[in-house]
Amino acid sequence: MNTTHREIAEYWSQHQDECDLSVDWAEAEKLCWRCAQGRMLQRCHIIPRALGGSEESCNLVLLCGQCHAEAPNVADPEFMWIWLRAHAVSFYGTYWYNRGLREYEFIYGAKPLAEIGESEKLLPRLRGAVERYIKQTSTHWGQGKLNPATIAWLLRQVEQEARNDAIPSAQPSSFQSLDAAR
Repeated sequence: MNTTHREIAEYWSQHQDECDLSVDWAEAEKLCWRCAQGRMLQRCHIIPRALGGSEESCNLVLLCGQCHAEAPNVADPEFMWIWLRAHAVSFYGTYWYNRGLREYEFIYGAKPLAEIGESEKLLPRLRGAVERYIKQTSTHWGQGKLNPATIAWLLRQVEQEARNDAIPSAQPSSFQSLDAAR
């Protein structure tokens, strides 16, 4: 018989402190323990079956498919908890956006929007740019969220638009040239 999600969550609520994890034990049956997304959860072995791991609650955590694929496959049971805590986020739903920010920094070698000045007028324009460019993105089937590379692209488009708005053109526009000629 398969160990249920409830049995796994109840077991760990008694054996592991929820501090510094992405989820509270009260929601551990519904949210991925790494990214805190409410997606279809899989039973992930702490010690893989190939290395002698059991099907008991004490050897299982609940992860979404993507996090399960990235989970450690080692015979050290403590490392799963180190890994989960290293990836913890303070707010539900922010893990993949944080990964997108790191992906942007990896690709472009800088933090997004770092070179754009602060202005109260800029925020509505940034919001508008996000709303426009997000329509040019999609998710992989079954994931229901933007992946880090897509988030990095979105941030780059918004940044380029903001930079173009924030930096006055060195060349006068054709309308400015016409006005000056009159």
